[in-house]
Amino acid sequence: MKYFLIGTIIALIGVLVAYLTTDWSLVSIISGLTAGIALIWGVLALGTGKNKSTRTTSSEKRREKQQRVTKMKNAVMIAVPNIIAVIVNLTMIS
Repeated sequence: MKYFLIGTIIALIGVLVAYLTTDWSLVSIISGLTAGIALIWGVLALGTGKNKSTRTTSSEKRREKQQRVTKMKNAVMIAVPNIIAVIVNLTMIS
């Protein structure tokens, strides 16, 4: 929930900046970059792990995998409000 709120705050900052400058394309830039970076971060967090030779028990493997999946979910939770902001902005501009 914390990461969703962070993503929402970033999206709101993008909307506020766009409103103050009256340049609504900034919403797409700010929120789009945030969503893209968060998703890339999530994919990288899911794909990277410790060296397999250092893990000795299956519980270590499960714990490590669970940590990677949690990082990926957090990144997606940051990206979701920003993706929604971009979609709403694009439909409003069109």
